Amino acid sequence: MSEYRQHPSRTAEWAGSSLVPTQSASDADTEVWFAVPSDSGDVLWEALHAETIGPDLVQIRAVPAWVYGVNFDDTVATVRSAEGSIVATNVSQRGNQATFRLWLGEDPDLAAAWQSIAGRYGQRGCLVDAISTNLIALSCPVENAPLIRDLLVHEEQTTALIWEDSTHTNPVQ
Repeated sequence: MSEYRQHPSRTAEWAGSSLVPTQSASDADTEVWFAVPSDSGDVLWEALHAETIGPDLVQIRAVPAWVYGVNFDDTVATVRSAEGSIVATNVSQRGNQATFRLWLGEDPDLAAAWQSIAGRYGQRGCLVDAISTNLIALSCPVENAPLIRDLLVHEEQTTALIWEDSTHTNPVQ
């Protein structure tokens, strides 16, 4: 059975005192669907906001929460499905961004702190997609990724936060 997940909000950036939608995320004019196969044979579909930049080409304007190997600002080739949806076929150009996912788990104190956690990484230059109070997707320039990775390692050691780097793992074919 397939499952379909759409992003609930626009990707945000730090604007001095709070997170606000990025202009490029606000410019998104379409949704592109990515298939995330599982070992069970089921398929999870994740829809990412994107901006049309040419025939059958979009630029990703969201931080993936479930699909691997796709990042904010990547250019993706697409096709239209029989149902009319735009579906990703492959990454045609990398956008120089790294992607991290933070799982705040079932710890109610950590989940209640999701806004401060998201803001802390936003202040460090990350783009933030708050999928829920338990799941936050981050994007940062590749050159900042080692610093963000170090901060996440430290935070994982001191809290119940779980994180992963999904920048180039199992890329869309």
